[in-house]
Amino acid sequence: MSTRDAAIIGIADSEVGRLPGVTTLDLTARVASAAVADAGLDLGDVDGLITTVPLVGAFPRHAVAVAEYLGIPEQLRHCASVSLGGASALAGLLDAVRLVRTGTCRSVMVLAADTPRSGQDRSASVSAFSGMRHPAWEQPFGMLNVSAYALLAQAYLHRFGLEVEALASMPVAMREHAAGNPRASYREPLSTSDVAASRLVSSPLHLLECSPISDGAGAVIVGQPGSGSSTGKHIGLLGGSQGYVYDHVAYAGDLSRTGCSLSSRRALDAAAVGVDDVDVALLYDSYSITLALELEEIGICPPGGAPEFVASGGISLGGRMPTNTHGGLLSHAHCGGAAGIHHITESVRQLSGQAANQVTGATVALLHAEGGILSANCTAVLAR
Repeated sequence: MSTRDAAIIGIADSEVGRLPGVTTLDLTARVASAAVADAGLDLGDVDGLITTVPLVGAFPRHAVAVAEYLGIPEQLRHCASVSLGGASALAGLLDAVRLVRTGTCRSVMVLAADTPRSGQDRSASVSAFSGMRHPAWEQPFGMLNVSAYALLAQAYLHRFGLEVEALASMPVAMREHAAGNPRASYREPLSTSDVAASRLVSSPLHLLECSPISDGAGAVIVGQPGSGSSTGKHIGLLGGSQGYVYDHVAYAGDLSRTGCSLSSRRALDAAAVGVDDVDVALLYDSYSITLALELEEIGICPPGGAPEFVASGGISLGGRMPTNTHGGLLSHAHCGGAAGIHHITESVRQLSGQAANQVTGATVALLHAEGGILSANCTAVLAR
């Protein structure tokens, strides 16, 4: 089997927020058309399709149904959906690169779209997330996603002797970045006092430490460098990997470590770079505790040091590791089953010099995404 290089050559995002009257398939078609145009291609050039699985509007063979809707099923050499929760889009990107590098496909589209904000009511969203918990050891006791993350947060604060407000700096930093991003859903100023004063959802997590659900979509085109006639988006993958320690928190045992430590070490080793070589990070921030744990397990700051690191400007635009420069899930958007796709598109904009909050001279980006309760972990290092 022949091998060749592969690069991200096109991207697209939809609007985010509440998008009434728009279906998940509508958003899929919009970003698919925009992404191939950005790559200087058309839909007829795509011979690989990878989709994430939405909370609203999913099909049993989702990727095939999307291909059918786009009118491209017969030309596809590879068509599959990834179902790893928030890690799906990034895991799909790694698969897309492999497909192009091995010569299996010429151009692969990674598509992620969902409409949980307008496509279902609040009770349906709560039911969907509660259904993701273990049927024997979590659901009967009322565990929701937020209460599972709250267990991680309680253990973290206890382990390092931190106050309950210690994690409040995480959403504040994300809001600072969102303020400079016209695409973000929430851009108004936010303080740590605001976070601490917001409603307690599941102790110790307050409302503003939880990412709000949104409608939205994104797409990425992977092809050979130089293919198409894109506007300078030729971003390569230096290394990527996945990592797993548990699936359900009830089986975690030790809450001091997740699969993030495994996937990030493997990805950095594969890329032959260290954390100090990274210019910008795009890390999954479904909750404040998620971002804190990732910063520490990746090695960006020491164990227990994330709150101080963030509060002192460590992840700000002028800090040591600018992180989630678009506002992240906490302020830009958490688009249900499509969550994580906008971390990818933001990294491509950063490395192409086209971001709203541009990190000067950014050439290497580290991405981490997770699904479940830091259960499925995927890390990638991109570079231009």
